[in-house]
Amino acid sequence: MSKALQAGKDRRALYRHRSSVRWLTLSLGALMLAGCASGGHQETHSAAPSSTLDALKSPLLPSAFFADGGDTFTAWRCTPSQDLVTTTPDDKRLRLWTALGETELPRAVVGAGSRYELDGVSFWRQGRDARVESDNGQLVCTLANERETTTREQHPDSIFYAGGNEPGWNVSLDRNSHSLTLVSDYGQASDTFDYRVASIHNGSDANMVLVSDSGRYPMELNLRAGACFDDMSGKPWPVKVMLRYGGREFHGCGQGVEAHR
Repeated sequence: MSKALQAGKDRRALYRHRSSVRWLTLSLGALMLAGCASGGHQETHSAAPSSTLDALKSPLLPSAFFADGGDTFTAWRCTPSQDLVTTTPDDKRLRLWTALGETELPRAVVGAGSRYELDGVSFWRQGRDARVESDNGQLVCTLANERETTTREQHPDSIFYAGGNEPGWNVSLDRNSHSLTLVSDYGQASDTFDYRVASIHNGSDANMVLVSDSGRYPMELNLRAGACFDDMSGKPWPVKVMLRYGGREFHGCGQGVEAHR
């Protein structure tokens, strides 16, 4: 391998290292996953000019919103109290969502089960049980629920899909334009908006804000990477979603739509 290629590989590895690391810390006597990154460079971007947006079919969403090829999302219930979401895009890595964001751990050598580790933080799965460890302590986890990743087979025209309950609602971002559709009140109401990206922050704690004045009322959609669970079924998702519209506030979970499993 040439020196130039190796240098490029090293730079990419260093960026992933800086933007992905999560540390386990003790807080108020209870072990929890904290969202402390190791100082990686992450930027918050304001909305692009309308002429730039018009040239794009749809916005580029943060990678932390996607399974990246994973077949299923798995929910883990841990002691001390902590709920996690994982997926394995391939046999070499595991993506892990905590309440504070997402990180990726490469696979490590282990005698039994599957272990993934990065900088002293490890996730070791054996069947329906798992341990999450660091120099500061340990979480003991049990598989609580699973869900197949959402793909274009279910939502062929969407790049992102989310939903919630009480009352039942869902929102989908069109993959070929800057528009989204909100279906609310258990399917009784439907509104379509042309939106703009107000802000986007990439990295482990990725978040995105979309706004619109094209509907009957102003609309704001907030998306944030983090372990999320359907409050009726308990199914796991990688994005926390909050939508404001017409004096109402909707809360739920979402996912970037995968091309395929």
